[in-house]
Amino acid sequence: DVLYSLVDVNEQFDRLVLNPLYIHNFDLSTKSLFDDTSSISDQVLDRIYKKVLPRIHQHINKLTVEPHSIEHILLNVNFYPQLFSLSFVNFEEEILYQYLTGDSILQRRLIEQITHLSISIRNKIKPIVFEIFSNVFILILSLCKRLINLNFCQLFPDQMWSFNIFALPSTSCMSLTLTQLKINVNTFDACLYLLDGRLDNLSILIINILKISCKLSNIDNMKKLYKLKYFSLISFDDILYYDDEIIPLLRRMINLEELILSLSYKHNCYQEEH
Repeated sequence: DVLYSLVDVNEQFDRLVLNPLYIHNFDLSTKSLFDDTSSISDQVLDRIYKKVLPRIHQHINKLTVEPHSIEHILLNVNFYPQLFSLSFVNFEEEILYQYLTGDSILQRRLIEQITHLSISIRNKIKPIVFEIFSNVFILILSLCKRLINLNFCQLFPDQMWSFNIFALPSTSCMSLTLTQLKINVNTFDACLYLLDGRLDNLSILIINILKISCKLSNIDNMKKLYKLKYFSLISFDDILYYDDEIIPLLRRMINLEELILSLSYKHNCYQEEH
C-alpha cells in the first residue's frame, strides 16, 4: 500500500520508493490484525501492474502472490528476469493445481528460475483434497529443476493439515537438487519414504507428523543419512513407539549437527515430554 500510494507523487518520492536496494522482496498479499491473508483490491492491483512493476520488475528476487493477484502480477513472460523465490499464499489446492498444469509461463519460471518455493493451501472453507494436494507436491518436484528450498506447509500454524505421500512411487516423486524441506505429513511412514533416497541431497528437514504409530510398510529404517545436518520433528499426538520408531530413525543421522524434537510419548504408564 505504501509503494502504491507514493509512486508518481513526485520525482523525489519515486527515487526513494523505487530504489533497487529496497524492492528485492515484493509481497502482493495483505494481512489483517488477526494475521489472516486477504486480497489487494482490483484498483490497487491495476495500478501496480501498469505503473509500478514495469519500473521495478527487473530488480525483484522474491515474489509473493495470492489467487487474486497471480494473473495480474506473475503471468507476464517479460517480467522478473532475476526472480528466484516464489510464494503462493492462500490458494485452494485445485486452483493451484490448474495453474501448475495449465500455464506455460508459470511452468517455465518453475523450470528455469525458481530455487526457493513456498506453498500455503487455504483450508478454512472446505477440507483439503489429499489426492490433489499430493499431486501438487509431485508436480513441484518434477517441474522445479533448480529447486533448493521447499516449504510445503499451511499458512496458519494452528491448523495441522497433512497429506499422504507414502503411496507415491519414488520415480515420480524425487529431486536431486532439493536440500531443505519443510512439510506436513500424516503418518510416520510418509516421513520414512521422504528419507528413502528420493530426496538424496536433503541437509535440512523440518517435518510435522499428525500421528506417529508403528510403521505399516516394510521400508528400510536403517540406511544412513549422511547428508542430513538439521532435523526437526513435531507431533502433537501421543507416541507409543518412540524406542521402536524414532530412535532407529535418529541413529541413521550420523552427521547431524542440530536436532529439534517436540514429542509427547507414553512409557511405562506415565507420560514424558521431550
